[in-house]
Amino acid sequence: MKVWGKTVKKEKITRDIIFETENFHSNFDGNLAELCHMIDIPTPIATRTHKGYFEQFNIVKFKKDDFVESIDFDYFELEFVPENRKKTAKNYY
Repeated sequence: MKVWGKTVKKEKITRDIIFETENFHSNFDGNLAELCHMIDIPTPIATRTHKGYFEQFNIVKFKKDDFVESIDFDYFELEFVPENRKKTAKNYY
Protein backbone atom coordinates (compact mmCIF):
# COMPACT_ATOMS: atom_id res chain seq x y z
CA MET A 1 0.00 0.00 0.00
CA LYS A 2 1.35 3.42 -0.96
CA VAL A 3 0.41 6.70 0.69
CA TRP A 4 1.37 10.12 -0.64
CA GLY A 5 2.09 12.65 2.09
CA LYS A 6 2.43 16.31 1.12
CA THR A 7 2.64 19.70 2.76
CA VAL A 8 0.89 22.58 1.01
CA LYS A 9 1.42 26.30 1.39
CA LYS A 10 -0.53 28.84 -0.69
CA GLU A 11 -1.88 26.00 -2.85
CA LYS A 12 1.63 24.78 -3.79
CA ILE A 13 3.23 21.53 -2.66
CA THR A 14 6.29 22.36 -0.54
CA ARG A 15 7.29 18.81 0.51
CA ASP A 16 6.09 15.38 -0.48
CA ILE A 17 6.91 11.73 -0.05
CA ILE A 18 5.53 8.35 -1.10
CA PHE A 19 5.32 6.04 1.91
CA GLU A 20 5.00 2.28 1.40
CA THR A 21 3.65 -0.13 3.99
CA GLU A 22 1.72 -3.39 4.16
CA ASN A 23 -1.44 -1.75 5.53
CA PHE A 24 -1.47 1.91 6.59
CA HIS A 25 -4.87 1.56 8.31
CA SER A 26 -3.84 -1.19 10.75
CA ASN A 27 -1.23 1.02 12.46
CA PHE A 28 -2.40 4.49 11.44
CA ASP A 29 -0.74 6.39 14.30
CA GLY A 30 2.61 4.61 13.99
CA ASN A 31 2.72 4.91 10.20
CA LEU A 32 1.72 8.58 10.39
CA ALA A 33 4.51 9.28 12.89
CA GLU A 34 7.07 7.48 10.72
CA LEU A 35 5.94 9.30 7.56
CA CYS A 36 6.12 12.68 9.33
CA HIS A 37 9.60 11.85 10.64
CA MET A 38 10.74 10.97 7.12
CA ILE A 39 9.39 14.23 5.65
CA ASP A 40 10.74 16.19 8.68
CA ILE A 41 7.53 17.73 10.00
CA PRO A 42 5.81 17.51 13.41
CA THR A 43 3.32 14.67 13.82
CA PRO A 44 -0.30 15.88 13.89
CA ILE A 45 -2.89 14.65 16.34
CA ALA A 46 -4.95 12.05 14.48
CA THR A 47 -8.50 11.76 15.76
CA ARG A 48 -10.97 8.99 15.08
CA THR A 49 -12.55 11.33 12.51
CA HIS A 50 -9.26 11.65 10.60
CA LYS A 51 -8.80 7.89 10.54
CA GLY A 52 -12.38 7.23 9.45
CA TYR A 53 -12.19 9.88 6.75
CA PHE A 54 -8.98 8.31 5.37
CA GLU A 55 -10.52 4.83 5.38
CA GLN A 56 -13.72 5.98 3.71
CA PHE A 57 -12.41 8.52 1.17
CA ASN A 58 -8.71 7.55 0.81
CA ILE A 59 -7.64 11.12 1.60
CA VAL A 60 -7.32 13.19 4.79
CA LYS A 61 -6.16 16.72 5.52
CA PHE A 62 -4.46 17.92 8.72
CA LYS A 63 -4.74 21.67 9.31
CA LYS A 64 -2.75 23.93 11.65
CA ASP A 65 -5.10 23.21 14.56
CA ASP A 66 -4.23 19.50 14.35
CA PHE A 67 -0.57 20.19 15.22
CA VAL A 68 0.77 20.95 18.71
CA GLU A 69 3.96 22.50 17.34
CA SER A 70 4.05 25.41 14.92
CA ILE A 71 4.23 24.55 11.23
CA ASP A 72 5.49 26.40 8.15
CA PHE A 73 2.72 25.21 5.78
CA ASP A 74 -1.06 25.60 5.51
CA TYR A 75 -1.98 21.91 5.72
CA PHE A 76 -0.63 18.36 5.49
CA GLU A 77 -2.48 15.87 3.31
CA LEU A 78 -2.37 12.08 3.09
CA GLU A 79 -3.69 10.40 -0.03
CA PHE A 80 -3.89 6.70 -0.91
CA VAL A 81 -2.05 5.87 -4.14
CA PRO A 82 -3.72 3.00 -6.02
CA GLU A 83 -1.51 0.31 -7.45
CA ASN A 84 -1.02 0.38 -11.22
CA ARG A 85 -2.71 -2.55 -12.81
CA LYS A 86 -1.59 -3.68 -16.22
CA LYS A 87 -4.35 -3.82 -18.75
CA THR A 88 -4.57 -7.10 -20.56
CA ALA A 89 -5.08 -7.15 -24.30
CA LYS A 90 -8.15 -8.98 -25.44
CA ASN A 91 -8.13 -11.02 -28.60
CA TYR A 92 -11.27 -10.73 -30.69
CA TYR A 93 -10.73 -13.51 -33.26
